[in-house]
Amino acid sequence: MSSFSGWDRVRFTWGGHGLAAYPAGATFGPRTIGDYEFVWIVDGEVVWTVDGVEHAAPPGTVTLVRPGMRDSYRWDQRRDSRHGFVHFSLDLAGAAAPPLAEWPLLRRYGDDSVVPPLLRHLLRTIEERGPCWEELAQGAARQALLAFLAGGDGVAGDEAPPPPPAVGRALLRLREAWRGETWSPLSISALARSAGVSREHLTRAFRHHFAVSPREAQLALRLDRSAHLLARTSLAVNEVARLCGFADQFHFSRRFRAAYGASPRAFRKRLAEGAAMPMHPLVRVRNLVLG
Repeated sequence: MSSFSGWDRVRFTWGGHGLAAYPAGATFGPRTIGDYEFVWIVDGEVVWTVDGVEHAAPPGTVTLVRPGMRDSYRWDQRRDSRHGFVHFSLDLAGAAAPPLAEWPLLRRYGDDSVVPPLLRHLLRTIEERGPCWEELAQGAARQALLAFLAGGDGVAGDEAPPPPPAVGRALLRLREAWRGETWSPLSISALARSAGVSREHLTRAFRHHFAVSPREAQLALRLDRSAHLLARTSLAVNEVARLCGFADQFHFSRRFRAAYGASPRAFRKRLAEGAAMPMHPLVRVRNLVLG
């Protein structure tokens, strides 16, 4: 991916484009796309599912959908979501570029990144069609795509660096606990022994990589599992609590309400009435444990 010679010959043909807003809890898709599409998230904690895999897409995320992909979006559960999008066809015209299979699906950008402003400029140029608009649009799209592929100032979403070795060993131990019929909560001491480090070292490593402690991560995983059991089974609430390692239904309900804003029964009723299934912000932890 180090060589992008001939990139000045790359050409774009424009499709649909615009800014869109969705109310809290809305969904879009699934669809099978026939062209390319840049989507950049402006507001809302979004979940993007592509070819069956969920990706967290907070504000600042740019996704690149390719022909043949099947994807869907689950917009923020608590507030309106806004995003921009540009569809296009692409002619690489012999330019050097990595194989399509190696292109990142998404990148997350900070406030000082050049890519989201380039995409906003691209959208405005296509819509206004002022003097020299076509060449301006070609240049903006070429630079945005090149920056997206090359990396630069963006973090490649779920392709982020793996966790530190100690955290990785602790996650393997959590995976073992997860695979039984009943979740068995593990103490930080037990996780630290599995990781071969002290409790303090493991806690610092978790906070550095996931911004939560091992205990908070483990609770989030248990609640996430309980939400899926409530959504996909007819198990009684007390049975869901038992399977997810909670001592009693009262304790479970209190924790669940704090995380999801509703009791387990109310949460199940909302889903039955058509509400979208929320994704816990610690989706990366869940994916590493279940992977």
